[in-house]
Amino acid sequence: MTLYFDHLVHQVESPENIKVFFNKRNVHTVNGGQHTMWGTYNTLSYFGLSYIEQIAIYDRDLFEQAALYPYSLHYTFKRDRERQGFSRIALRTKNIEDDGQRLRALGYEVYGPDACSRTRPDGTIIEWKLLHFGRPGLSVDFPFLIEWADGDEERLAQLKASGAIDEKQAITMESIQFFVKDVEETVQLWQKVLQLPEFEQHEQFMSLQLANMRLDFYEEASASSMTLGHLKEGPIGVTLKDPHRTKETLVCPGAFYWINK
Repeated sequence: MTLYFDHLVHQVESPENIKVFFNKRNVHTVNGGQHTMWGTYNTLSYFGLSYIEQIAIYDRDLFEQAALYPYSLHYTFKRDRERQGFSRIALRTKNIEDDGQRLRALGYEVYGPDACSRTRPDGTIIEWKLLHFGRPGLSVDFPFLIEWADGDEERLAQLKASGAIDEKQAITMESIQFFVKDVEETVQLWQKVLQLPEFEQHEQFMSLQLANMRLDFYEEASASSMTLGHLKEGPIGVTLKDPHRTKETLVCPGAFYWINK
């Protein structure tokens, strides 16, 4: 089970306004498109193949139907009373069918893989498969899995050609920060289920390392000091590295973007 970080989901009121906000602060953000099966639409901030998705609802009826699907992004958003902020992360795989079989064998409820698509602003269609899994009673949802129809090199070339990736921008994603009430329990569970290397213990947090991203888990005291006390279990922040600027924090409801933290 070889997994790569794919994207971080940011639930927002208006992707259009977020796009303006980030572009004014030199974080390249573009229109994504519509998920016509879910009633949602997005803007996207790419850092290579890793990206942050700013997403909102455009069709209430379609969204309500999508929110019935257990362990899905829409299910989480509805359960959280449509709270704005960071919501879930997606991990990229090349063997989503095998991953699903393994997770079922571990006793988890698995939904998918399901074929999905999005219409880009230019009318072209992008396709992928999604897999959601979990079990009742978990306070923090597992990442969901994604397998893109196109390979990494082809996707990277397409994103550069379309302008979604700004080749002049030197910003990279370094880590995702989570608040969880029981760090050790959550880290050990994710490490086992996602087959990740041994966790690392730091002074204020524990971390898990994906091939292309670090996941940092904080308990309440440390997380509160970072976020002014506005906490809900799950992702709370992302650390970005930009060699062309000094330390800066971009603050959105329920989401902190730490640049050169």
